[in-house]
Amino acid sequence: MENPDRKDLELNEVRWWSNWARLTWLPPTGYLLASDELRESFFNRAGALTCTGVNGLAEAAEKKLADRRMDSTITVFDSCARTIAALEDSGYKPVDTMVVLMSKGPIEATSPAHAAIINRPSPRSWARAYLDAFYGDQGLSASVTPIVSHLSKARSTTLLEARIKDETAGVLAIFRTKGLAGVYCVGTIPKFRKLGVAGILLAKARAIAMAEGRKLVLQSLASEGSKQFYLNRGFVPLYSKQLLTKENSNVV
Repeated sequence: MENPDRKDLELNEVRWWSNWARLTWLPPTGYLLASDELRESFFNRAGALTCTGVNGLAEAAEKKLADRRMDSTITVFDSCARTIAALEDSGYKPVDTMVVLMSKGPIEATSPAHAAIINRPSPRSWARAYLDAFYGDQGLSASVTPIVSHLSKARSTTLLEARIKDETAGVLAIFRTKGLAGVYCVGTIPKFRKLGVAGILLAKARAIAMAEGRKLVLQSLASEGSKQFYLNRGFVPLYSKQLLTKENSNVV
């Protein structure tokens, strides 16, 4: 199976997260995501799409994020070693690594007892499960639920929900762009972890991607510790990116 173009993979990710945060293109090198409601650095960061001109991208991002009293975070391909070194010399520190992976084999999934996959669940149910899985509370419900509601109506998106004995156990989102089915927000509610919920959601996502002739891809952050989980289920790494952060001295 031929690997997809890196630019296409990056655009799949950028377009997905542009539903969660405002997207500003900073030509010719990259982009900036910013959100007033979701204050994590992941939703407020720049992304470099090439190895050249990144210093200018970083400066623009620093100014825009400083205006919002936030530290500056930028993603840069691992292959841009000199660029990363230059950013580190200017005060950036590596804080995480993102690996981009593609499914190249069947995903073996052992379904938990009485498990069912719901295609097009209610946005409120999906949003609640997402927040329980990733945050452990519903504090961001007022911000996340409208985003999920919007995505649920988009032809580019399929929301999947796993249920065990009529209880929501986990969620996953598929986002489509040219030839790709990007997997995002793979989360299991704590009480249902270690039961194979994520595996059956991924197996369903792969079946959908194959039926549509798309390549199934996803991103894994080192801080989440999920890379080996995906490798064990037929995914292979394509490339990786460094997340670097520079502190804004005016952030309280």
